[in-house]
Amino acid sequence: MRDHHVGQDVLFCMKGAGVVETLGRRLSIRAGELVWIANEAPHAHHADPDDPWTLLWFRFDGPSLTALREKIFGEAEPLVRIPEELQLPAWFDRLFLLMRGGGAGLDLRLNQMVAEFLTLVDLAIRGDEQGRLPQQLDQALLAMRSDLGQSWDSIAMSSLMRVSPSQIRRLFRKHLRISPHQWLLRERLTKAQTLIADSTMSIGQIAHICGFCDVYHFSREFKRSVGTSPAAWRKREHGRGG
Repeated sequence: MRDHHVGQDVLFCMKGAGVVETLGRRLSIRAGELVWIANEAPHAHHADPDDPWTLLWFRFDGPSLTALREKIFGEAEPLVRIPEELQLPAWFDRLFLLMRGGGAGLDLRLNQMVAEFLTLVDLAIRGDEQGRLPQQLDQALLAMRSDLGQSWDSIAMSSLMRVSPSQIRRLFRKHLRISPHQWLLRERLTKAQTLIADSTMSIGQIAHICGFCDVYHFSREFKRSVGTSPAAWRKREHGRGG
């Protein structure tokens, strides 16, 4: 049992099980559940010896974290099941890629990631149908993620979802707190970072596969998001790997 620690720890159980003690409560954690540990108070956690967990976790710090946690969970235990539709593991993937990338604007982008995380937790706690995305939107996201090379303009999205462009925008804003264009750009950059780090493809090939109209557009958006050019980021990643 630790008396206290800086920041706040967030644990997401991918599989298996474990126990978290926080705020005077002993919480059993299973796959698909997220727990927010109150580090300002005594706390502990350990895996189930018969079915040890696999975790994704991060720690964040800043002012008024206790008030933020209480605003999200109220008097309830700081534990919530995250529906698969909310794609929390994908959020962790983007977080890890961002932290590996570094760059001058890292702090700003990390703050944006935390805001997105808080939105996902809020959706899981208070969202429609306990945080579940409408099937129509969920299927569309899966289809677009599987083929990011398509243009996915408003006509293509309308054909895929069989609703008007204005209704698509409303669905994205209501359930994802982001515009279709912003969501698509984020997914393309995430895939691009993976390909740059883990493949020998040229920057031009990666731009094409990820749906950017040309290398210039890709490089501009990549640098705006990551803080450095694709080529410089690859060089740094490969240098670290060596």
